[in-house]
Amino acid sequence: MIDMVDAGSEAGRIETKEIETEICALAGRIAAASAQYLILVGEFDARRGWAGWEVRSCAHWLSWRAGVDLHTAREQVRVAKAMRELPLITSAYLSGTISYSKVRAMTRVATAENEASLLQKALDAPAAHIERLCRGLKKAMRPTKGNGVDLDPCAGRWRWDEDDGSLVLTARFRPEDGKRFLAALTRAEYERTRTDGESEGDRAAPAPPNPVPAMIAMAEMVCAAMDSPVVSPAAEVLVHIGGVDEAGSDHAHFDDGPGLDDETLAQVLCSAVMRTVGHGRLGRTVRWSSTAKVPSRTQLRQLIIRDRCCTVPGCGRTRFLHAHHVTYRSRGGATSLDNLVLLCGEHHRALHDGYFFIEALGDQRFSFRHPSGTEIIHAPAMSGDADEVRRQYSGIAPDAIVPDWGGEGLDLSYATDVLITNWQRAA
Repeated sequence: MIDMVDAGSEAGRIETKEIETEICALAGRIAAASAQYLILVGEFDARRGWAGWEVRSCAHWLSWRAGVDLHTAREQVRVAKAMRELPLITSAYLSGTISYSKVRAMTRVATAENEASLLQKALDAPAAHIERLCRGLKKAMRPTKGNGVDLDPCAGRWRWDEDDGSLVLTARFRPEDGKRFLAALTRAEYERTRTDGESEGDRAAPAPPNPVPAMIAMAEMVCAAMDSPVVSPAAEVLVHIGGVDEAGSDHAHFDDGPGLDDETLAQVLCSAVMRTVGHGRLGRTVRWSSTAKVPSRTQLRQLIIRDRCCTVPGCGRTRFLHAHHVTYRSRGGATSLDNLVLLCGEHHRALHDGYFFIEALGDQRFSFRHPSGTEIIHAPAMSGDADEVRRQYSGIAPDAIVPDWGGEGLDLSYATDVLITNWQRAA
């Protein structure tokens, strides 16, 4: 086992063949270790272990806690999910005979039915060939647009759930309208999840599987960009509040909608796109607020310059941010920079739902903590031991990851035709 750190100036005396053998041996062990890593990532994602307090996704959790670039983390999660359905590829990956690059390429087209033939190709060809082959297969296997027209009429409805007060939507779109709706959702999701320092989103990202957060973002954009008709209460977010001395805040409710508990009311009152309607003892309107924007424009500019993004560790969203009072205004909290932080919509809701809490430390410093009191830190320390990897995977042969390739080129058209024909016959 070569230790180049200890070798120092003696490195020049080590035979090149020894270095080559060591590189291949370590590549196989790294592949085996990364396979175990992705298996754990897949299980962690399946259990939604990252969702304890509104981290956006497993990829963002990896970016925060494991120090992985966000684009790389998204790809790792995709591969980890695919591996759960591909036992042959996963087994070969664990044995150190195929690399992450090959697995990443194969998981774009592999199924339980065709993984055996793909795996054999991966064992016999370099990673560059497998990448080209899988790219060609994906293009050749792309489904064509079906004929016919959806005869079902586009329709939808909404209602307030009587049990918990949530809004329930059902809808059916014509194909062209549905595609336009999904495109809008995808754009809204990108704007909603854009993080500080992220110059562009994932161009390969599909429409969000859970459309609700993106729909909320779309609603926030429309409410913020377009003035409401004065005569249309349905076009505004109206909250009716009984006078504290007369009815009590427990009588707060949305206009023509469900009642609000204290925490939900506190969250709603932080919003910048709603009005409150105050009522006296007999129910008559006694006050009508302007659209609630409590921090001044100067304070908001200062907050944005100071925080830049959602301040919750591991988040980094830069759009749809709310200026949150750490000590609620209803509890005497001041509208000052010592009591204001920027939160994205999801973490704002999670805070009011009790998933974590914020403590103001003074001098515009804040501490984020789990309900247990454990502090949530921004950049957890990482550690590792290269020698431990060597010991744990010492049983992997030095040439395990080297393919049985004789140097021949890849005829992409022929290879894709043969594979797809064989798969169709086997089906």
